[in-house]
Amino acid sequence: MQGPNIPDITTREGFAAAAAPLERLLLTVSYGVLRSWDLAADAVQSALLKGWRCRHSVKDAQSFKPWLVKIAVNESKNLLRRGFTVELPETLADKPADRELQLDVRQAVYDLPEKYRLPVMLFYFEDMAVADIAKALDLKEGTVISHLHRGRAKLREELKDYGK
Repeated sequence: MQGPNIPDITTREGFAAAAAPLERLLLTVSYGVLRSWDLAADAVQSALLKGWRCRHSVKDAQSFKPWLVKIAVNESKNLLRRGFTVELPETLADKPADRELQLDVRQAVYDLPEKYRLPVMLFYFEDMAVADIAKALDLKEGTVISHLHRGRAKLREELKDYGK
């Protein structure tokens, strides 16, 4: 997986250089599954360790990001299966109106069913392409597009009375 400006993930330094810019993305995705920042941090740590151990299975440089996101999603789901509790984020008060809107929209996204929540989060919060989301979540591109459409519809319905 080498090339111009692409680190060699088979080395410790290369893996760290390739994974470091993805840590916020991995944390956000894990939070989307677990709804707990502490548990999400644990899931990301597990995902990075598993990624390091399985680094030789990455086919090419373009596959690294969706591959690592998929590991983070699976590690997050494993934590849920093991019975860890899911905590909802605390409500923040006394914020400007635009900040409140952002928080309300984020909360509405977090409240979506997981099959819609993850594609919406990856597409809008992390600017991932549909093809990359499909690889990361092990879905067909058409399914991702459908989940994005249905997720947006649910968000419109949830937020239709906002500001009235």
